[in-house]
Order: sequence, then structure tokens, then C-alpha cells
Amino acid sequence: MGSAVSSVLITGGTGFIGKAVLARLLDVPSYRKIYLLVRGNHKGSADERVAAILAKMFPHGRLDEVRARVQAIQGDITLPGMGICEADVELLKGDLHQVMHIGASTDFGAPLGESRLNNVEGTRHALDLAVRLRKAGVLKRFDYVSTAYVAGATAGVVTEEDLARGQEFANSYEQSKYEAELLVREYKPLLPIAIYRPSIVVGDSNHGYTPHFKVLYWPLLLLSKNLLPFFACNKGAHLDVVPVDFVADALVALMQRDGAVGQTFLLSAGLGNEIRIKELLRDSYQFAGITKRPIIPTWVFNVIQSSPLKRLFHDTFWGAVDLAAPYFRYLQGTGVRFDAKRSLHTLKALGVACPLWDDYKREVLTYCTASRWGRKPPMPEYVYYLPVSGRKEVWRVAEGADGQAVRRLATIEA
Repeated sequence: MGSAVSSVLITGGTGFIGKAVLARLLDVPSYRKIYLLVRGNHKGSADERVAAILAKMFPHGRLDEVRARVQAIQGDITLPGMGICEADVELLKGDLHQVMHIGASTDFGAPLGESRLNNVEGTRHALDLAVRLRKAGVLKRFDYVSTAYVAGATAGVVTEEDLARGQEFANSYEQSKYEAELLVREYKPLLPIAIYRPSIVVGDSNHGYTPHFKVLYWPLLLLSKNLLPFFACNKGAHLDVVPVDFVADALVALMQRDGAVGQTFLLSAGLGNEIRIKELLRDSYQFAGITKRPIIPTWVFNVIQSSPLKRLFHDTFWGAVDLAAPYFRYLQGTGVRFDAKRSLHTLKALGVACPLWDDYKREVLTYCTASRWGRKPPMPEYVYYLPVSGRKEVWRVAEGADGQAVRRLATIEA
């Protein structure tokens, strides 16, 4: 990293990936100041919200150090200038070296207009502010978190170089993120930009922690509630899955690397390292306490849904189907696969490797039941953000001999 880069503004810093990045950046001494863009709301001002987040993420003995380096900036990515007041803009002009734009709506079922407001216009506002800061201040670079699924739902092997490929999209999230990345590319003459495309992000590979249960988890959650008498999918469909710790480690490594500017990186498992839906289901039966269900092809389900056979199933079932609708294309299989060799080679040289699903599936899936699908995490939140290097061993959720989840917290170094 260039020695002049010592401060960063993170949008989306209170989200799943953003918090994992924040925790890691606080272990990088060269980042003396981390600004978090946060909306004020009924729960309090931006300052109050950030203080509450930090109090949960870090042990009490570290809070003074963290609070000295993290500063809230009140704003909203959907507003021009990201809604940042002029006093804060002037502060950033003289101090901000880097923008990490993670903020986005990940609601797959949102109307396209709503997704565009957050993901396209929100990105435009972040870019415009960055251009303004660069012209009048000390800004060095703009790091943008896209998604591998800008590739859409049109079959084929996709590399870092591919974007516009005549693709159709599975949902409004994919389309809006594709449009946003097109926009980001338009700003490359004005800003030093690096682009990152994570695939399907799941919990931490060390302990499974996730604050929400979307995307990959959603059909498993419905199965766990016994709302589905059968499961409609293409058993052989590929799923490119990566744990959040790999994504955060990759982002933190690359955002410090001058050579990343001007490049696009696929943060995916890559060709040959995907899992298939039949494997995910098999592992879920073993580790997530899900009762095995009959599997039917998606075309059979479509026949049932569009025929008088539909009346054979209760309204509760069809309500669950409606909730899962944004994910159907992934369960059918899109035929999109990601060739991430170049990105993974670069990351390996930086000491970052993507673990294979078989190496962390137990942690991810047992966390589902241990946390009661997010209703009650078994440990305080700060435990999940402790650096692995600071533990004698990582705490695990394991299956006991009696089949019940057994939890223990390994000894943690002071």
C-alpha cells in the first residue's frame, strides 16, 4: 500500500461484509482513521448507532482504542453527495485517502426501481463525491464491491474481464449491480478504481457466524421449518460459495495493494471448487438438523404450480414458495461458472486462500441450529470478530455423541 493511504471511508460498514472488513482494518496499524457512513434513524444519530455497533463487535478492554480510530459520518447513499453535510465534506477533503463502497441493497425480491435507487444511484453518489474529494483533497483511490452475479443467468464461463455478455438476469439485485458496475467503469478516467466481485457469501469458515440467513440459507431455513413437503431443484446445479472471512481478508489485502487499482477481482471459489445442490442438501441433513425431503425436478414443480394440482397444497406452502421465488433460478441452475484463476493466484501471493466447502461446511451448517437460525447466537458477537491469530484454537460448534449441539469456547489469549 502507498504510505500516504492512512484513512478510509466505508459505506455499508454496518453490514455483513462491511463489519468483517472493519474488524480486520482495525488490526492494520497504518489505517489510523476509519470513517463509517451511517444513516441516522429512530434508533439514534449516526454517532450513537456506530457506538452501539462497536460495543457489540469488540470486547470492553479494546473499545477506547477502537473508538479513537472509528468515526461516524452521517449520510445516506441514496442522496446526492451521499447526504453528507458540508462540514463533514470539508473534513474528508483534508483527510480522506480511500473510499471502500460496499453499501448496497441485497434484497433479491425488491422492485427493480428500488434496487436501482440503492445500487445504481447510490453508487453514482459515492463516485461523484469521490471525484469531488479527489479534485479538492487528498483522495487516492476508490474500491468498489460488486458481485460475481453481474454475470446474470446466461450460461457460460465468466472471467474478471467479462461484464456485458448479452446476459439476462435472475432478479433485480443482479441487474442493478450489473448496471452499477457499468457506471463504475465510466468513472475510471476520473478515479483510480479497483472492483471486487464476491460470489455467494456464507458464514465465517472458522465458526460459521452470520448475522442473517439469506441466499444459500433461505431454502434451508424453509426446510428446517417443515414448510416444504418436497424440494424442487436441479440436484446437479453448481453453487459457487465463499465464506465471509475469505472475502474480507481478500478485500483488506487488495485495498492496500497499489497494483489492484485498475483491475477487477473475482472473489469466488472458482472452477472445480463449486458445490452442487445435492451436496448442499446432503450436508444440511447431516449438520443442520434438516429432515430429508423428496427432491423433484423444477419442471415438475412448474407443472404443479400452473395446474389444478396446485389445490392439493396448503396456502402456507404457497406462501413459502412466494418468499423463496427470488432464489428459484439458482435452484434450477443457471449454468454460469466463474474462472477465478487470476484473482486466486494474486491472492495466494498475498497470503489469502479460499477454503474448500468440505473444510468448513460443518461450521457453517451447525451454526444454523446452534444460533436457532439467528434468533439467539450462542456467544457474544465480539467473539466472532476476534482474529484467528489471537486464539489458541478457534471455538467450534460440534455434534455431540447424543446428537445434540455441544458448544465450547476455546481459551482466548489476552
